[in-house]
Amino acid sequence: MEDSTADDQYCGYPGFGLKCSDSGEPILGLPNNDSYFVKHIYFTLSTITLVDIDIVDQTCPRATHSMSVGTLPFDYSPLDVNLSFYFNCTSFPDPILVPPITCLGSYGTEKSYVFKEGDEPEGFDWSEDCEENAVMTVKETEITRSIAINELSRAFGVAMNEGFVLNWTMAKECVSCEANGGFCGYNNTAREVLCFCKDGHGSIGTPSNGLCKKGMILFLILIPFLTCDISGLLGLDLV
Repeated sequence: MEDSTADDQYCGYPGFGLKCSDSGEPILGLPNNDSYFVKHIYFTLSTITLVDIDIVDQTCPRATHSMSVGTLPFDYSPLDVNLSFYFNCTSFPDPILVPPITCLGSYGTEKSYVFKEGDEPEGFDWSEDCEENAVMTVKETEITRSIAINELSRAFGVAMNEGFVLNWTMAKECVSCEANGGFCGYNNTAREVLCFCKDGHGSIGTPSNGLCKKGMILFLILIPFLTCDISGLLGLDLV
């Protein structure tokens, strides 16, 4: 967790800190200043489920940006699929055969569309014929039936509100530390990665050599600073 009252040193990967919303919900920030509510965390599976904070509880959300994980050690999950949105298109298929997104409205001869990435109808230059496009990641289980019955243009909002899954991988700076049973950490002041060992003495070493020296166990003292309830987000294997 991120907290202005916490030490400059903390346990965890840089950029993985959670913040709390005013209502106490955990938020993860990703590159490009994008923020996401955290729905679930499964440490055993190394997965996290996120929902774009800008579209929560909207029945007809408008995708405003494509997601990026930047250099963070995240990977898209096989449980995910990308949706391609095209807005205000001036050239498009027969609306009866390929339904547009009616809830976003039509502006004269312009219409908006959503497709599973790669399933765009051929014969159109979607990037050129449409004013704007964005790619959103959702869980594949949420759209499989919608695609089968050609109702994605009405069901995409539910899928977006269910969020998407990311796998996190071991940061390259932390390989040696974690291979030796430690927890990777970070020093904000020195801007360097640290290694906290789990031997009960709170040892501190360096991630490059995996060695430890006696120190303070920062992993434990972070817990009192948690100000939002994440107990409901955690997988049952953690309880």
